[in-house]
Amino acid sequence: MPLNHSWLRNVSTLTKQFVALLTGPFSILFAVLFSGLILGSFLTSASAQDVPLKQAILAGQTIRIVATDYPPHVIAAKERGMDLDILRGVLDEMGFTSTVQFVPTKRALSMVTQGNADVAVPVFFEADREGYYTSHAIIDYKPTIFTLKENRDEINDLNSLSNHRVVTFIGAGGYFGTAFTNATDKAVSYNEINNVSAMPELLLMGRYSATVLDAHIFYYFYRKENKNRDLNVFYAHDVFLKVEAAAGFNNQDLRVFFNQHLAKYRAAGKDRQVIEKYVGVAR
Repeated sequence: MPLNHSWLRNVSTLTKQFVALLTGPFSILFAVLFSGLILGSFLTSASAQDVPLKQAILAGQTIRIVATDYPPHVIAAKERGMDLDILRGVLDEMGFTSTVQFVPTKRALSMVTQGNADVAVPVFFEADREGYYTSHAIIDYKPTIFTLKENRDEINDLNSLSNHRVVTFIGAGGYFGTAFTNATDKAVSYNEINNVSAMPELLLMGRYSATVLDAHIFYYFYRKENKNRDLNVFYAHDVFLKVEAAAGFNNQDLRVFFNQHLAKYRAAGKDRQVIEKYVGVAR
């Protein structure tokens, strides 16, 4: 069957017109329209990828916090505290409201793992497992040996405690381990007491010559009534490693989302502002 040359001429003409669109004055408009289609497709794809994460996080609406009372890190009587304020501050910036229930640490971890709570605070040394995911550190605990500056004590390691009348918190021996107990066994005297709030004053009164306590706790009770109270009356001997406190989440996606916002929160110095609200400005 012979080809229809008229049809071929029409196709050739249309092709030339299309090429003219690509290279002529309409080329920019065409490029914009084409790039818009590509960008729209990309954004739709990205949005679709975000949907599972958002659905997982927003499923509960309000974040259920379980916390362990340990002033000033967590103060149950006031529903606040350094650790709790930082956690809720980050959650607030993420757009979430929250409730808090105060329970012992083991129960808090169990509630999160079983899905009866969304996040526990504070948590320490907890590995990820099914139903439980640890965040990045929200605050550092700083076990410290305090002495009076006027006594000019040199404490370079735990063995230096052998020359002191030592006071610390209940369970310190088990917490700090063998090196600590070996040193305090040789101390002039050694006492573990429940009333940690009295420790700064007991040291000032000379009842003890060395106090072993988290620095934030020590300064909080020392400055509870006056945030400008002079810290220079003490030496703070940093012979212990810091301990990172974190939050433990039931939802892995929420943990990832939280870590992203926590990094911004800490980079902006907002965690330091929270801490200073309880212990005042450091010397």
